Parts: sequence; structure tokens; C-alpha cells
Amino acid sequence: MKKIFYLFVASMLLFSCSSDDDPVVLPKITFAEATYSVPKGVTQDVKILLDEPVEANTRVMLTFAGTAVKGTDYDAPANYIDVVAGEKSGSISIHVKSSITESKTIELSFKDPVVGYDFGRFPKTVITTSLEKATIFSFAAPKGEIPGDGEVFGVNLFDQQGESLRVATETKVSLKAMPSSTAVLGTHYKFKDGNNFATILKEKGNGTFAIEVLKYEEGKNTIVIECGESAGYFGGAIPQMVITIPKRTNERVVGEWKGLDFYKLDGFATNWGLDAQQKAALPTCGPTDILNFKADKKFEITSNGKLKNYFVNTTWEISGSDVIYLSGSLPPEKYTAPRCNLGEVNYAFSAEKKNIKAAKINLFITSSSEHEEILVLQINEHGNDTDFSFIWGDPLTFRFVRK
Repeated sequence: MKKIFYLFVASMLLFSCSSDDDPVVLPKITFAEATYSVPKGVTQDVKILLDEPVEANTRVMLTFAGTAVKGTDYDAPANYIDVVAGEKSGSISIHVKSSITESKTIELSFKDPVVGYDFGRFPKTVITTSLEKATIFSFAAPKGEIPGDGEVFGVNLFDQQGESLRVATETKVSLKAMPSSTAVLGTHYKFKDGNNFATILKEKGNGTFAIEVLKYEEGKNTIVIECGESAGYFGGAIPQMVITIPKRTNERVVGEWKGLDFYKLDGFATNWGLDAQQKAALPTCGPTDILNFKADKKFEITSNGKLKNYFVNTTWEISGSDVIYLSGSLPPEKYTAPRCNLGEVNYAFSAEKKNIKAAKINLFITSSSEHEEILVLQINEHGNDTDFSFIWGDPLTFRFVRK
């Protein structure tokens, strides 16, 4: 029995010693790719990956080497990559200049180990610059929003010198939704008519693609789009676009809104060539003008101004959307805005004349540095015999803020 007990104790001691000697396995940090081939005039995103997310914002320092000269053959915005707390990746954009005359290499490596991580499969990456011809694809804007049922977004094509590149025939550039998207294709959104590509018309250097909303879901409302597997296309200044599906307007608009202004009144008056008297005859929009979109679909107005000559207490309902243009600036601002059907308005837009009937207005919600929410409302349907008939029924745009 003693022999068995001694063997048990000895085995426990041996296990304990063995455990103490086991090496600590740390998570890895690595470059996503070992090599890149990048034509002149093209920007290449170089990504790093970590096995585990960082607990705090982390700056990963880099060393640049190779035959290419920074500032002469290529540009890099920094000598580090920032990884945001909770994330497992980061990137840096390396732009190969269009003026290079020979192929060279750019070597990026980790300058120092990151605390808590070991180097992984690719502790270094090499970019080989080339003189091959390439078409550069760029989104027109880095961010977008779909306030209504759908929205059209722009793309641009450039040559390696940064000049707009006009295509000889109609061209389709495939697009792909990235894994970082929270919205799900087919559940929350779809490409219009199933066309997951941007179309550039013949002899044009810019094109469009369209996305339609299927449903809004909190926390699942961002779409990250990049150029797909299209041969010969390289990412430009804006290689990725983040599109947000905001809360649906029929939910966001509920509540009271007080008037802010007649949008770009001075520009509107100038475009119409109005004199001071005519400008003064236009309806105003100020803090005493209160619109109330109630959750039970009732609409109420409280106003001491001219807006009460159009709006009446009635019902409201959001249905569909329209492309609208906001006058007051040249060229006019273009938006796809939800359509709001009002049960009744005074189509005459007059203190004296009455012409009560149903009408539609368009509205969308935006923001500014001064106001978190701005309701932009356009009256499209009113008569030509109003108190300001000299504008011939032109749309009128007003802005409101939360009361």
C-alpha cells in the first residue's frame, strides 16, 4: 500500500514539474499577405491580422526597407498601423507613385514585438511595384446612407496618372459585400434587380450602382462594399464604401419638430430673380412653426406663420420614395427622399383661398454640427395661384429640428 502511495506522490510531482516547464503559447500577429504586386499609380491596403483582439488601442510600429524610396517612389501616411480596442486587424495604405520608371520593392516588417503577441506566419511583407497598365476604381464617397427604400451611389474610374478614364464600351465592375458588414444580403438589403456591379456607360468615367432596403434591424444596418473580383481593377483613393441603413423614417419622424428655416432662401430668391417684396411674400419657417407627427398617424400643426396656410390637422403615412432636388444652390442638391402622404392640405397655400385635398410631401432626416437631427421637408404639390404664384408651383424646402 505504501508503495502505491509513493508512486502516486511521485507521479503528481512529475506532472507538476512538467506543467511548470510548458512554454506559454501567445497569440500571433502577422501580415495578411507575404507579397503584393502593385502597378504604378495604385494604392495598396496592407493589412495585419491578430489571433486575439487587442484590449486597448494599440499602435504597431513598422520598419520600411527595400529598393524603393519613400516619398520618391511611394507614399505612406505613417510608420505604424493602429488597431482599435476590441479589433483583430488594422491596415495602412501604400500609394505607388505614377511617376516611377522601374520596378522596385517595398519591404514592411514589424519594428518591435507587440506585448502579449508572437510573430506569426508573415512577420514581413514585400510590395513589388510594376509598370503594368491598370485601371483604378474608386467610390465617389467613403460613406453613404439609404434613408428611403433605395439609393443610388457613384463610382469613378481613373488611369494611373489620376485622370478620369472614359471607357470605350459600357462596362460593369463587380462589387462585393465584405465580412465586416453587419447587414445581411437578401435579409436586410439587396442590389437592385440583382445587379451586384457598378455600371459605367460608354464614353463615361463614372458610373452607379443601386441598393434597396428590405428591412431595418438595429445593430445589423451597415454594408461594407468593395470592388469585386474584376480583372485589371485596383483600388483608388476610396477603395471601400460604408453604407448605413438608418432607422426607417416612419419611426424616426414621430414627435414634435420646430421650424428652423426656409432652406437656402437667399439662393432660392436669386435663382428666381425675386425682388424684396416677392421674397417677403414667401412662407417663412421659424421656432413658432410646430409640426407633430404622432405615432397613431395623426398630424398636427401649430403655427402663427404662413405654413398654417398649407398644413392642416390630418393624417400621415410614409409610402415609397422619390428623387427630389433642393433648389437654392447650383447645381441643385439631389436626394432620394421618403414620400409622406397627407390626408389633407390646403393646395392653394393661401390665407384667403381654400382648396382642400390630399397631397404628398417628401422628407428625410439629416444632421449638422449644430443639430443632431434635422428634418428636411419639401412641399412639391401646391397650386400656381397661391399667395406667391410668381414661383409657378416650384417645390419649397423647409428645415425643422426636434422640439
